[in-house]
Amino acid sequence: MNRQIERKKVKDVMTTGVITVSPETDIRTLKEMFERYDFNSFPVVKDGKVVGIVSKLDLLKAFTAGLNVSLGRMLKLYSKSASDIMHTAIISVGPEDDVSTAADYMVEYQIRSMPVIEKGKLKGMISREDIIRCLRIE
Repeated sequence: MNRQIERKKVKDVMTTGVITVSPETDIRTLKEMFERYDFNSFPVVKDGKVVGIVSKLDLLKAFTAGLNVSLGRMLKLYSKSASDIMHTAIISVGPEDDVSTAADYMVEYQIRSMPVIEKGKLKGMISREDIIRCLRIE
C-alpha cells in the first residue's frame, strides 16, 4: 500500500478570510466565538500582525486549573482577555510551503491548526482537516 501527501502548496488548501480576535477580546466573547464558529483556535492580531494564538484548551484553562495544579495554572483562573491566555510562541507556515511541511509541524507539535503568515501578515489558516483531504492511499 502506497501512502503519500499530495504535492500541493499551503496556499492551495488553506482557509482564507480568517476570523481573528484582538488581545483585548474578553473571555465571554471568546467563549461565544468558539461556540459560534467551532474553530479550534483563533489568531490574535494587533496592528495587523499576529501576536498570538488562542485555543479552546486555553479557554478551558481559564475555568479550571486541572489535576496538576500549579501557580501558573491558578493565575489563568483570573484571566480576563485573550492576551492573558494566548500563546505567543506561534508555529506557522507560509503560503508557498508544501502541505507536507504543515503536516510535519502538526504531528511534531500536536497542533490542530496553524496560521499561514507571509511577511508578518496573516494570509490564512491550515487545519488537520485541510491536510487530511490531501492524503492519498493507493
